[in-house]
Amino acid sequence: MWKDCANADLILRMLYYRVKASYEDMPNVLNIMKLSIQYKLLIAMFCATIAVVGIMAVVIQWSFDRGFLEYLNLEEQKGITRLIRQLEVYYEEQQSWDAFIEQPMLVVKMHALTLPMGDKREQLLALVENEEIPKWIMNTAEENKDMPLNPLQRIVLLDEEQNIVFGRKWGTRLPSMHQIMFEDRSVGSFGIYPPVEISERHQLLFVEKQRLFILLVVIAAVFITIGISLPLAYHLTKPIRRLSEATKQLKSGDYSTRVKNNANDELGRLSKDINSLAETLEENEIQRKLWVSDIAHELRTPLTGLQGEIEALQDGIREPKTETYDRLHQSVTRLNRLVEDLYDLSRYDLGTFSILPEEIDFYELVANEVKAHRYEADRASVNLEMTPRGIPDTLSLHGDRQRLAQLVGNLLTNSIRYTYKGGLVRVEVTDSVDSVQLDVLDTVPGVPDEALSRLFNRLYRVDQSRSRGLGGSGLGLAICRQIVLAHNGTITAKHAPQGGLWIQTVLPKAQEES
Repeated sequence: MWKDCANADLILRMLYYRVKASYEDMPNVLNIMKLSIQYKLLIAMFCATIAVVGIMAVVIQWSFDRGFLEYLNLEEQKGITRLIRQLEVYYEEQQSWDAFIEQPMLVVKMHALTLPMGDKREQLLALVENEEIPKWIMNTAEENKDMPLNPLQRIVLLDEEQNIVFGRKWGTRLPSMHQIMFEDRSVGSFGIYPPVEISERHQLLFVEKQRLFILLVVIAAVFITIGISLPLAYHLTKPIRRLSEATKQLKSGDYSTRVKNNANDELGRLSKDINSLAETLEENEIQRKLWVSDIAHELRTPLTGLQGEIEALQDGIREPKTETYDRLHQSVTRLNRLVEDLYDLSRYDLGTFSILPEEIDFYELVANEVKAHRYEADRASVNLEMTPRGIPDTLSLHGDRQRLAQLVGNLLTNSIRYTYKGGLVRVEVTDSVDSVQLDVLDTVPGVPDEALSRLFNRLYRVDQSRSRGLGGSGLGLAICRQIVLAHNGTITAKHAPQGGLWIQTVLPKAQEES
C-alpha cells in the first residue's frame, strides 16, 4: 500500500513538472492572459471592432459588386429592347438577315446607336467608320472558352431557323433570347450574355473609388475605436482596480478597508459584498482579540487561585484543612468546566460536534434537571418551580439526551446564579403538534434591552464583576445556542413579565438527518 502511494506521488510529480515545462515552452503570445483587465478589455474591443468592421466591409463590397452587376445587366437589357426595335425595322426593310452576315459592322452600328452619349458610343461609331471589326470584338478562337467581358462579344443574333447570324455561343447554352417579330411571326431572336464581372474603365474606376471609401471607413473605425476604447476601458476597469486594491488591503490585515461604488451593476453588488465581508472580518477580528483576552483572563483567575493556595501550603502559611482542599477543588472544578466549555465550542466551530438522537421524554428530562438544581437554588435562596405535567402524559422528543440535559442545566444555572435572593425561577414545558417549547423565566434584576441580542455571544456578561464573583464564564448560553441549532431549533431571549430574563427554546420533535 505504501509502495503504491509512493509510486502515485512520483507520477504526480512527473506530470507536474512536465506540464510546467510545456507551459514555459509556449509562445509568448499566451502571456496576454497575464495582462490587466484594462488591456484585455481594450484588446477585446479592438479585435471585436476589427472583426465586425472587416466582415461588414466584405459583405458591403460583395453586395455592392453584385448589385452593380445587376444594375449594369438591367441597363443592358434596356439597350437590348431598343436594339430589337431597330432590328425589327431593319428586317421589315430587308426581308432577310443576309446583310448582317456580309456586314457584321451593321450590328455594331445599331448597338452603338442604342447607347447614351459618351466615350463608349463614340468608340464604337469610330470602329464602324473604319469598317473593320477588331479581334477583341469578334474573337472566336476555340481556346477562348471563358465568358468574355466586352458587350459586343456577348451579343448573339439568330435567324428564324435558330442559326447564328452574329456572335457565337459561349458554353452549351444561349442566354435568354428576345423574339424579333414581323407580321405576327418570329423571324429571329436576339440575346446578350449577362456580365460576369465589371470590365469598362469608367465602371472599374467607380468600383475602385467605392472600395477605397470602404477602406477609409474601416481605418477611421479602427482609430475611432482606439480613441473610444482607451478612456472607456480605463473607466470600466476603475471599479475593478478599487476592488483589487481593497482585497490586497484585506489580505494584509486591514479590515477597515471599504470600497466606494454606488453602482447597481454586478461590480456594485460585488463591492457591497466585499464591504460586508470586510465588516464581518473586522468584527470577527475584534471578537477574536476579545475572545483571546477573555479566555486568558478566565484561565488566569482559577490558575492564580490554585497557585496561591498551593504556594501557601508549601510555605506553611495555610494548614492542610478541609476548607483549603474545598477551595482547591472549587478552583479545579471551575477550571475544568471552563476547559470543557471551550472544547465544546471548538467542536462546534470545527464542525466535529455531533448529536446522538434517541426517543426521550423531554418533560421527564427537564424535571430531572430541575430536581438536580434544587440544592443550587436553595443555596442561592432562589425559588425553583416547574409547571405540572399536562396532556399527553409522555412528551416524546427525538434528540440527544446528554446534550439536551446540558442545555436545560445551563439555562437553570444561569437563571439561579443571576437572580436576586428571594427571587423565582419558573420552568414551563409546552407541547404542540410538531415541537416542544421550554420557557425559563426569572425575576429581577433582568438585563438591559441592548444586552438581549448579545446574551448568546461567547464570554459576554452583562455585569463582568458580578458574573465572575458568581463563577460564571460567559459560555453557558453560547453552548445552549449551539445545542439548540444542532437540533434544528430556535432559542431567544426577552424580558420576563416579573422583570427578569425569559429564555424561550423551541425544539422540533422530529430531527432532520444531516
